[in-house]
Amino acid sequence: MIERFEHKKITWFDVVHPTVEEVRELFRETGLPAEFGNDLTSMTPRSESKALKNGLKLTLDFPIVKRIDINHPHEVKFLVTKDKLVTVRFEDIQAVYKFGKEFEVQSLLETSGQGMSGPRCFMSLLNYLYDGLEAKLDYLESKTGAGEEGIFDGKEKEVLFEISKISRRLITFRHTMEAHEAVLEDLKTDIEVAFGKELVPAVAEVIFLYRHLMRRAAGLFNTAENLRNTNTALLTAKQNEVMKTFTIMAFITFPLSLFTSLFGMNTEYTPLVGSENGFWYIVAIMTFISLCFFAYFRYKKWI
Repeated sequence: MIERFEHKKITWFDVVHPTVEEVRELFRETGLPAEFGNDLTSMTPRSESKALKNGLKLTLDFPIVKRIDINHPHEVKFLVTKDKLVTVRFEDIQAVYKFGKEFEVQSLLETSGQGMSGPRCFMSLLNYLYDGLEAKLDYLESKTGAGEEGIFDGKEKEVLFEISKISRRLITFRHTMEAHEAVLEDLKTDIEVAFGKELVPAVAEVIFLYRHLMRRAAGLFNTAENLRNTNTALLTAKQNEVMKTFTIMAFITFPLSLFTSLFGMNTEYTPLVGSENGFWYIVAIMTFISLCFFAYFRYKKWI
């Protein structure tokens, strides 16, 4: 599917899961270099930047945080000329959808009255996508805060699974984003080759934003790991308390069971058995033994 957005002399083609026929139609209409059309109908395994004179192609993967119906990152291919921007993607991306809604707002696309162009539209969209990643980290931070509260509310088991999910998402986020660093560094050179030095500072701003996102993701991951360790320590302490209680109960009941077994032996003569108050003597002895054990455990501060 090809959707077109126009503003002044700029046209943005947003293409979702294109067919071979749609790619041919796109290239006929835009005049894009043929070198850019070899992998537009399917996802590619790597991110990269490629530049020609007056043309730029960039492929980037963006991590998924909230959705569970997709097990791979969002891939976006950017094809840029002086007056056209083409984005190729294979799933719905909320940030791209919002950018499309605001495309015709001149203040979004123009910087300091420098005018509209395909490369400036591209840089605006790239910033918009990185801002979307900031919102995803906000979501993970809120989930981490909820997990922190749950740890001290007696919900250690539930929190353990939640923190594991958060850690997994952060690992995926960082793994996907690590490939951006080399590509953005290449973009600084490639955008100069394609369109001159004018947009190099804009790429530097994107790199600064990228590094900010990576630092924040690393901080959230460390926080999640610390919460996991704290939660594990609390779970271990609770389990130790339960095990100690069962051990004390077993330690008290075993001698008593042995004691009653001795008096239940079928022998010719057993002390107290058959006497008038034998039952009460035996109960008194067992109670005394239990109290002695209890006093010993209290002395040792085990209970």
